[in-house]
Amino acid sequence: MLSGVGAESLRSNVVAWPFFLGPSKMLFNLQILRGIAAVGVVFYHTDFRLAGDHHTEFFGVSTFFVISGFIMCWITRDNADNFLRKRIERIVPFYWLCTFALILLTFKLPLDLMSWQFVAYLTRSLLFLPATDFPVLHVGWTLNFEMYFYLVFAGALWINQRFAPLIAATFIYGVLLLDAAGIGGFLTHYYSHDYIHYFLYGIAVYYAWATFSRFAPRWPTIITGIAAIVICYGSQFAKPWAPDFALLTYAPIIIVASALFLESSGAVVTFRPLVLIGDASYAIYLTHSIFFTMAASHAIRKNDILPKDSIEVMLSWVVVSIAIGVCVHLYIEKPLLRRIRDRNLIKNRENMATSSESSINPATTEVDSAAS
Repeated sequence: MLSGVGAESLRSNVVAWPFFLGPSKMLFNLQILRGIAAVGVVFYHTDFRLAGDHHTEFFGVSTFFVISGFIMCWITRDNADNFLRKRIERIVPFYWLCTFALILLTFKLPLDLMSWQFVAYLTRSLLFLPATDFPVLHVGWTLNFEMYFYLVFAGALWINQRFAPLIAATFIYGVLLLDAAGIGGFLTHYYSHDYIHYFLYGIAVYYAWATFSRFAPRWPTIITGIAAIVICYGSQFAKPWAPDFALLTYAPIIIVASALFLESSGAVVTFRPLVLIGDASYAIYLTHSIFFTMAASHAIRKNDILPKDSIEVMLSWVVVSIAIGVCVHLYIEKPLLRRIRDRNLIKNRENMATSSESSINPATTEVDSAAS
C-alpha cells in the first residue's frame, strides 16, 4: 500500500529508534528493506541455487551495512545522547540470549561447557572480538563489524557531533589504507573486510539524500527509483543470461538510496505485514540460524530432503524462519527492549530526584560551595 508523505515531514527531527521521523513517522521503506535483507540471508543459508547454480543472498548483509551507515548519521544529527549505550542495549542482550539458546538447544551439555577452549570461544563471541573463525552463533560475524562501526562512530561523536559521520568515515578509510599498505597486521586486515566499505557508502547516501531529496522531481524520481530497485534484485535471477556487471557491487547502495528518494517523493510502502517483517528483521536474522541448525540435523538423521534440493522445502524453511522470527520479536525481543527502556527511565527519574534534592539541601550546597 502506498501513502503520500511530504518531503518536509521527512526532514523533521528523529526522536526514537529505529526510523522515526517527528513524533510518530517512520522511514517505512528502509524498515521494509531490512526485512527483505533478512529474508535474503535466510534464503542464502538454505543453500538453494537459482538458475545457473547462482547462490545469492540478494545483497542482504551489504544492504544492512549501508542502512546502518545511513541510520547512524540520521539518528545522531540532532541528539546523540547515550548513543553507544543505546546501540549496545539494542544489539547485545538479544544477541547473547540467542547465543545461549543455540548452546542449550544444539550443543551437548555439559561437556562442551567444561572445555576451556569452548569457554574462550564463547567469551570471544559474546564480546564481539575479532577472530579467524565464526562466533558461536555464526551469523554474529556481521555484528562484530557493526560493533566496530558503533565504537568508531561513538568516538567521532565525542570529538564533534556535527562532523561525526565524516570523522568516522575518515578513520575507517584510514584503516583500509593501512591494510592496503600492509600495516597493522591482523587487526587492520580484519576491519578491512570488503563489507566494511558499505558503512562508508551508507554515510555517503545520508549526505546525498539530505542534500538532494528536496530538489528531486516527484514522478521521475518515483519511476527511476522503482526501476532501479527492480533491476538490482531482478539481476539475481538473470545471472545465467546476463554478464556479471561490476556495477552490481554497488547494488545495495542503489537500492537503499532509491528507497530513500522514493520515501521523500511520497512513494512509501506501509503494508503492515511487510513492516512487521522489517520490525522483526533482527530476530529473523539471529533465530533462523538456530532453526536451521536443528532442522538440518533432524533432516540428515531422518534422511529427509534438504532445502537446497527442493524448492518446496526451501520455501517452507524460509516461511518457518520468518514466522519464528516474528514470534520471537513480538514475545521476547520487544518485551526485553521494553524492560531495558523502563529500567533506564526509572534510573533517570531517580537521578533527577537525587539531583533536585542535592540542589535544595543547604548542607550539600555548603559543601559544594566549599569544594569549589
